[in-house]
Amino acid sequence: MIALSLALTFALAATGPGPAPKTGEEVIRAMYDKYHKTWYRQLSFVQRAIFPGRPEEEWWEVLKIPGRLRIDVAPVDSGIRTVIYRGDSLYLFSQKKLATKAVQPNLLMVLGFDVYGQPAESTIAVLKRGGFDLSKVHEETWEGRPAWVVGAVQGDLTSNQFWIDKERLVFLRLIDKGPNGTSDIRFTKYEPLGGGWIGTEVHFFRDGKEYFTEIYRDWKINPAVTDDLFDVGEWKRPAWIPRN
Repeated sequence: MIALSLALTFALAATGPGPAPKTGEEVIRAMYDKYHKTWYRQLSFVQRAIFPGRPEEEWWEVLKIPGRLRIDVAPVDSGIRTVIYRGDSLYLFSQKKLATKAVQPNLLMVLGFDVYGQPAESTIAVLKRGGFDLSKVHEETWEGRPAWVVGAVQGDLTSNQFWIDKERLVFLRLIDKGPNGTSDIRFTKYEPLGGGWIGTEVHFFRDGKEYFTEIYRDWKINPAVTDDLFDVGEWKRPAWIPRN
């Protein structure tokens, strides 16, 4: 028995944690492989939307993986503002009327949620279109934990890149060049949820200053999150939200 235990210990030591990924594509495939059978597909939560120098807002959000996200700004019954993401498109309703439609992929949705519920090749294609060099990957430490950085070499904090927790394989950070400059967006305070995780705070920085903060509450895997919530033909009140 002792000999068998020693043999097993040596075998496990020889196996180790596995080889480091050579490309960002390998990181994405590892994320999908780890969670695609267990990660939740429907989620609801309420969010504090904090803008420095402006009144705080309350947002009621639902998502359905992959590719669908709806945000209703309180008071919900007024239909004052609703945002719906479907795939790579954004639909903005104002006063219950469709005001804007635009091609605008939501990379936070892709890296924080969709990556676990759609084929890895679909996520890889979105990231390539978004200007990420998936041939570059290196290891860093982020808030005391090892992380994979995809899209940049060591010391480069300006190229489009995303950071993934090495052990948990959850999304940590996105550095992305946009029309208003380079954003640095961070998912923090992860909590376990079902067979996956949820980052319960999101912090948005530009030029080293935080310009927007999201703080979540009442998150749950919600079976009431159905396809009709993401219908963009006309505004409908989301039935999952309790009336005042």
